[in-house]
Amino acid sequence: MNDAGARLGKAALLLLVGGLLGWRIVVTGLADHYAWSGNPEAALLWRADHPEALYQRADALLEESPVAAEGLLQAAAWANPTDARIYVTLAEIWAAEEERRAAALRLAEIADILGPVSSPVLAYSADFWQSQDRLDRMLERWSRLLRTQPAVARVFYPELLQLAEDPERRELLRPLLARPPPWWDGFFVHVAREAALTDTVMFLYEHRHRGEEPPSEREQGAYLDRLWREARWAEAYQAWRQGLNEQQAQALDLIYNGGFERPPTGVGFDWRLSSPRGARVETAPTYGARGQRALRVVFDGQRVRFRHVRQYLLLEPGAYRLRGRARPDSLRAALGLRWTVRCVAEGPVLAASERFLGSDQWRLFAVDFTVPEADCPAQVLTLELEGRAALDFEVEGEIWFDDLAIVSRT
Repeated sequence: MNDAGARLGKAALLLLVGGLLGWRIVVTGLADHYAWSGNPEAALLWRADHPEALYQRADALLEESPVAAEGLLQAAAWANPTDARIYVTLAEIWAAEEERRAAALRLAEIADILGPVSSPVLAYSADFWQSQDRLDRMLERWSRLLRTQPAVARVFYPELLQLAEDPERRELLRPLLARPPPWWDGFFVHVAREAALTDTVMFLYEHRHRGEEPPSEREQGAYLDRLWREARWAEAYQAWRQGLNEQQAQALDLIYNGGFERPPTGVGFDWRLSSPRGARVETAPTYGARGQRALRVVFDGQRVRFRHVRQYLLLEPGAYRLRGRARPDSLRAALGLRWTVRCVAEGPVLAASERFLGSDQWRLFAVDFTVPEADCPAQVLTLELEGRAALDFEVEGEIWFDDLAIVSRT
């Protein structure tokens, strides 16, 4: 009888403990459900110390009743001392009182330790440090956010641009310039496009640390586009030349890569090649080329206003000769193809080569020209189909060019 009673007692105790645990699970589950559904009041009815619900209630009361919010935040910290958001929000309250400002900074530092990779915490922390005029710490957190949440770029890039445009505050960007984060090129493209002053763009470009590496194509392209837009030809040429690697630099001359041995990049003062409808432009191997490749242009008989091979030049005033080799192959057009040199911005024609038509072996061509002293800061060399009436632009066949060069005649 005693044994049976003991067994019954143990069973009853187990049922009681199980029931309590089950109730606890139900209570916790319901509290969690209401808290994460944005109903902290209902969550607190089920569990008065639910940390998320306490935090949500405090956040809602921050402006209306900071004292009540502080009490709720302290209760939330006791319930979950690892939630970095609680410390950042408490820091905001304490920082409003000068005597508690030092303690507020310590709370913010605790939050940074607890939540260094949490995007919400980084955002709250950045806002806090900005409110305390600690823009260096704000920038550190913005940088982490831009690495982990690229979509915030639409918000932060304009803010960063404002810093860059302020001569006094742009010094805050030097740590980022010294060790550019992965998002920097995207920001620089934004600056190159949107900055009010080109000097802002130049500051960021010239002060970026790259070690022994040249600028990335994306960075250099954005920078040169801005300088092009402002017609700052000397700075553009210098920046483009500094961005060449050792092999590319070997092709430097008054015409860059005139033998077409290097793949054209379409950037800066390199060749800009494109293939419009009715034409194909490429570099390719062929017999008689001095190197491994030559320029080839093929037309399929359609009507095309062809001006799709060009290179910008930076020639000083003086007398020059444009020369090269050509090999037309069954090239039929009303007037033919020719090379021209013009001053930029559709300036006057300084040089026009002979017209190329028909078929021939490789042969030399040359034309002399003069760059004037005024109103010609840069030039553009273009292969173009000459024509006046619409029918003049019907063209078929192909042509090869190699060994293009410009030499001084002085």
